[in-house]
Amino acid sequence: MMTMTPLSRPRRVRCALALTAVLAVPALVGGCAAEEPADTAPVGTDGDGTGHTGPAAGEQASSAPVVDPACPRALTARQLRPSVDYVPADVDGDGEADQISIGSVTGAQADCSAALVVTTAAGTAVAALPELDIVPPASFVPGAAARIGVQTVVAAPVSFSPRGGGEVGLFTLVDGALVPVETESGTPWTILSTIDDGGGIPQSIGCAGDLLVHTTATSDPLAGEVEVRQSRWRIDGATATRTSASSRTVTPRQAPAGSGLGIFEGC
Repeated sequence: MMTMTPLSRPRRVRCALALTAVLAVPALVGGCAAEEPADTAPVGTDGDGTGHTGPAAGEQASSAPVVDPACPRALTARQLRPSVDYVPADVDGDGEADQISIGSVTGAQADCSAALVVTTAAGTAVAALPELDIVPPASFVPGAAARIGVQTVVAAPVSFSPRGGGEVGLFTLVDGALVPVETESGTPWTILSTIDDGGGIPQSIGCAGDLLVHTTATSDPLAGEVEVRQSRWRIDGATATRTSASSRTVTPRQAPAGSGLGIFEGC
């Protein structure tokens, strides 16, 4: 049973980010620069028969963290004011929990008015959030990270209005750069969670095996039914590919409990 976090009623905000996340998860971050790949590659044999080494199968490749070029080069989580810290998670795949923070960047240019910062043992990876004018408390728009397949995906707000609510996108590390997840069409993978005066629509971003699952539950009080819709996505690098979608009608007792947005609960 999902436990939902309450959200304010959001207004739709376009994300001008070069992602793909939500978390998309879409291109939530604009102009994230990727560092040149490390000199290692997955264990195997080149066409000429020469062996090469790299991360073992199933490991998440990592390299020196990269700061989005729109943000100050020396930006760290300590410089975010105000800021919100999410539950630490192993984002770079080295087996150690990394700090995940989001916050406003004082004195930065408009393209980096806010940023998502992941602090690893190797350094700091930063993604600019140019559409996030106000950093929402986690109680309004939550954020979290989970292992989806062979990589870790971070879900975080990419826009927020105190008169509406928040839009959530997905991010992941690619060659050290924290980049937004996009769909195959190149649009940011994002969701907009709206809570109305009637209590809102339960919604969640979760996981099933090596897939990311987005679930919504829309109730029909007159019919006494709830329509539960699910879409499943495979995350490969910074690209989200929808593998299936389904819809079923259940009774209110069978539907997800609560209202608001749940992120990676139980993953």
